[in-house]
Amino acid sequence: MLHRFTLKGLALRMVALGSLAIAGCDDAQTGTDLGTDGFAGKLELRSCKTTLSFKPDHMVTRVAIGGEWNAFRPDETKLTGPDATGTYSTTIELPTGVHAYKVVTYSSVGGSETPTWILDPANPYSKFIDGTENSALEVLDCKLPLLRFERLDHSPDGALSGEITYVDGADAAGLGTLTVTLDGAALSVTPDPNGHVSFSKTGLQKDKHRLTIQATDAGGRAAKDLEIPFWVEDETFDFRDGLLYFVFTDRFKDGDPSNNAPANGVMTPANYEGGDFEGVRQSIESGYFDSLGVRTLWLSPPNANPDGGFVGSDGRQYSGYHGYWPTAGRDTQKRFGSLDTLRALVKSAHAHGIRVLVDSVLNHVHRDHPLYVQHKSDGWFNGDGSCVCGQGSCDWDTHRLDCWFTNYLPDMNYQNWDATEAMVDDSLFWAREVDVDGFRVDAVKHFELAATRRLRGRLHEDLEHAGSLYYLVGETFTGNNDAERQYIKSFISPTALNAQFDFPIYWAVLGALGQYSSTMRDLEATCNATDATFGDTPMSPFFGNHDVARFITQAAIMLQGDGKEQAWNNPPGAPPDDAGYIKLRNALTFLGTQPGVPLLYYGDEVGLPGAADPDNRRMMKWTGYSTEESATLAHIQKVGAARKELVALRRGSRTTAWVDDDLYVFARFVAANGTTPGKVALVGINRSWNARAESVPVPKNVPLPDGTVLKDRLTGASVTVTDGKIPASLGPHTSAIWAP
Repeated sequence: MLHRFTLKGLALRMVALGSLAIAGCDDAQTGTDLGTDGFAGKLELRSCKTTLSFKPDHMVTRVAIGGEWNAFRPDETKLTGPDATGTYSTTIELPTGVHAYKVVTYSSVGGSETPTWILDPANPYSKFIDGTENSALEVLDCKLPLLRFERLDHSPDGALSGEITYVDGADAAGLGTLTVTLDGAALSVTPDPNGHVSFSKTGLQKDKHRLTIQATDAGGRAAKDLEIPFWVEDETFDFRDGLLYFVFTDRFKDGDPSNNAPANGVMTPANYEGGDFEGVRQSIESGYFDSLGVRTLWLSPPNANPDGGFVGSDGRQYSGYHGYWPTAGRDTQKRFGSLDTLRALVKSAHAHGIRVLVDSVLNHVHRDHPLYVQHKSDGWFNGDGSCVCGQGSCDWDTHRLDCWFTNYLPDMNYQNWDATEAMVDDSLFWAREVDVDGFRVDAVKHFELAATRRLRGRLHEDLEHAGSLYYLVGETFTGNNDAERQYIKSFISPTALNAQFDFPIYWAVLGALGQYSSTMRDLEATCNATDATFGDTPMSPFFGNHDVARFITQAAIMLQGDGKEQAWNNPPGAPPDDAGYIKLRNALTFLGTQPGVPLLYYGDEVGLPGAADPDNRRMMKWTGYSTEESATLAHIQKVGAARKELVALRRGSRTTAWVDDDLYVFARFVAANGTTPGKVALVGINRSWNARAESVPVPKNVPLPDGTVLKDRLTGASVTVTDGKIPASLGPHTSAIWAP
């Protein structure tokens, strides 16, 4: 009966300190069953009862559960105990469905018993009733069979072995059919009398693969498919291993002119310009992303968007070229290509060892979306569009969860369970049917965290059996201070987002390396604050995206005001001299050597200029590079290669070796572990117009003994550690990546 959830030590089915543990029909009992296809033996049977257990983390007099099944009268669902471990428990039978509940603990205060109602700390799922958040217990049909993952072992040489178990429904119908397919090809398997199935295969190519197990009972009732994606590769992948590249699909590359169809009545900067999935696939196949050290692609939302133009905040007509006005949950934008074309893109990326994220627009849909058409009066959406964010009394902060971005973008209400399920199911469609590897989640501060937690949990339950992480990185636009760092962090947890884009770093890089409105000391302080706040969280530092003016335009002091009107009336050209480019190259060195998952916005590798939206979304430049553009592209290729080569840049801690107003030298290092030697890289960035030559002390915790020769991965020059110092020489506006 129970929808199982287990994620990084938090589990519904396990007793955790101060947490409710729930056991249902995933916990099978053994029964005698004679299968119709000759599988005589004892199949495990699902249970129709649910066991609730809770171990308080403080002294209580008793424990109960108040839920929808007992009209929130906790005296009707009391837990007995404590047992020898301090755990309280009870077993009840619940109908199929999603039940809201809270744990109620009682304590003796002043001689009387006082109840405390709490959300279940072990359960990230929520169900709201009249605006009140409760924990959600999902009880599934115990009569349906299920497939249980047991193990999967695979090696870089392509050998695979694994095991699953068929568990019969509670009415013991017996096993009917069971199939195992690997990448669509059937494997020969025979369940043993107890429903255990073993399988093996050799010679798998280095790529992403998928096992799919399907089963029915003897009555023809189907178990939920068990899908097991996994990778065969030389080294276990980590999203920190390379750059994350944002492909703004419509503006990247026109690989198939036959699908070009600009919207009528919309000027070119805000219209479709021809970029498509085929163009991205061609770039993957050409090795373009490999040459940059890119390991993950982020694609614009692939969903269909409305035809025609719609009025933007500036009164001009805009098309849905960006993808953020979805009119369908599972259909692609025809101008980008078909579902099969997107599948081909993802398949090509996987063959290159590249992961693919797609943008998940959860905050809203377009008014033409079927969900709005069908459910606009069912409580699936917030309001009627009269509360538009930032207009009148509908301010962005007070109404961040219920305002509409504009009157044609209905705002989702994630206090509605059915709405949550529909949107999460649509997101999972792209992971199941297209094989993407995660999501960039748009505008996470504008909807209930319950939706993100449900998406994270469903990805884990349905697809992470073999340990392949589906990465969730969120977007929360903020400034640069400690309060805003903590706000960004509030959306990250093992049961929600894996990480967020690091907006505080954006502002610090722009100030110190772009506009020179702050110093390198300020940049170092922001780096230290990032490390202190986020620790090992794989945050995504960046200095450019589709919502801010291009870095090079700001660095060359070519942005006029906020850049919005300039985007239409006087779009900036390439910088007239090398100043913007040399600043950009220093920023690229900084970006590519940061902890986490650095984001490179398309076009920044060659210095594509641009004012504010939509000018920061120009068509990608592929030919006719100037000397400075070519030098910038070659520079980021060297930085990307260094990150790929040096584990210290990917996995290492960070510590400062030297900082002043214009020079910042920091070490990235992995400490020695047993017989494994430490790994070190040092990064130096000089933003001064003058050359710098400094004897930089090696930090005490960095393993660089005297005599160690360090080679600069950008120029090839070498330096030797002498008397505990590094003779660091950097020309004006240059950088270095030194490593043994």
